[in-house]
Amino acid sequence: MVKKKAIVLGGTAAHIPLINNLKTRGYFTILIDYYENPIAKEVADKHIQESTLDKEKVLEIAKQEKADLVIATSVDQANSTACFVSEKLGLHVPYSYETSLRVTDKLLMKRIMIENGIPTSKYCQIKDVKDCSTHDLSYPVIVKPSDSNGSKGVRKVNTLEELTSYAKQALMISRNGKAIIEEFKEGKEIGIDCFITDNEVKVLTARSRQKIKTSENTIQQIWGTIHPAMISEDTNKLLKQITNQIARVFNLNNTPLIVQVIVNDSEINVLELAPRIGGGESTRFIKLITGCDILNASIDSFLGFKVDVNHKVTNGYFSDVLIYAKPSVFGFISIKEQLLDEKILEYSICYKTKGMKIGEDLSSVNRVGAFVVKSSSMSDLKDKIKYVIERIEVYDIYGNPTMRKDVYF
Repeated sequence: MVKKKAIVLGGTAAHIPLINNLKTRGYFTILIDYYENPIAKEVADKHIQESTLDKEKVLEIAKQEKADLVIATSVDQANSTACFVSEKLGLHVPYSYETSLRVTDKLLMKRIMIENGIPTSKYCQIKDVKDCSTHDLSYPVIVKPSDSNGSKGVRKVNTLEELTSYAKQALMISRNGKAIIEEFKEGKEIGIDCFITDNEVKVLTARSRQKIKTSENTIQQIWGTIHPAMISEDTNKLLKQITNQIARVFNLNNTPLIVQVIVNDSEINVLELAPRIGGGESTRFIKLITGCDILNASIDSFLGFKVDVNHKVTNGYFSDVLIYAKPSVFGFISIKEQLLDEKILEYSICYKTKGMKIGEDLSSVNRVGAFVVKSSSMSDLKDKIKYVIERIEVYDIYGNPTMRKDVYF
């Protein structure tokens, strides 16, 4: 019997359960990733070393392999490639390639939000560092590439001098040569995980995003999330209204949706959105908290099946904590046995394979792993996180400790 073929775009750890799910559905899985040894390679039936950003190359491969499905569930730009290739092959897509551009190009996304009354901060675009001196926004501001993955190049700045320096980096990272400057909003940063079905947004989790602590305080990365976010019932209702407005404006249905917002009292400002599952531990984390298999639902959306989202509210406090390493060549993560014996950890996971280079930038691509803990109180949850951090370590290939333990709390 000839198996159906599925092309998976991106070899991240978040795509390991995707590949395993597709196998249970009877697919022969072909992983495309530009790394030689991405972490998901070990579970795929075949690996082709090409960039998921090269749409024409992926289309060529899909034609050669006679692919029945082209999919990515947790990577923005790869999702766009999946929509492009699927449309060319006449395969079902959860949303059009045109829509995928509207939700991956941050400049286009901001413009659409403002034109349609979705609350978001004032912004401007730049194509050259010379443009930095012409904006009329109030400091502090955020500068970021218009089309990068993983929050790379996102910085908070307080002066024109800082802006000029980081804008240069953002423009270098951006593939279309554009960057965004937007006013910084004070407040709690909340990540909302949703699924849209029957033109209605089902909010699954609202998580507080925990910002990394650095001496310069410019990096806008997180070290993890805590569920539930401590927000009022009125704020929850407003978030539901805004997420439904986003679904209507961007013409999204039968798809996951993640939305990042800043909440300050009764004011909400949308930072970004993406019709996909979050990276990292989002799939397992959402299932742990709500019982909802959002990965299975996401695959069904790519196949054109109607999704019925069932979820529940679980009492307690949960946190997924990301592990960062200093610049190095990754070796392994060491976890004290007592953490497992005493069941302090729900689970832990490694995101890198031995020999992968860890760069200087604190961005999502330099996360080497994660762990998850839960508790019956917020104070005990934070104590557990600190306890675990003290008892794990990252080592390079030479046996040197490299974990960044200075970024938490």
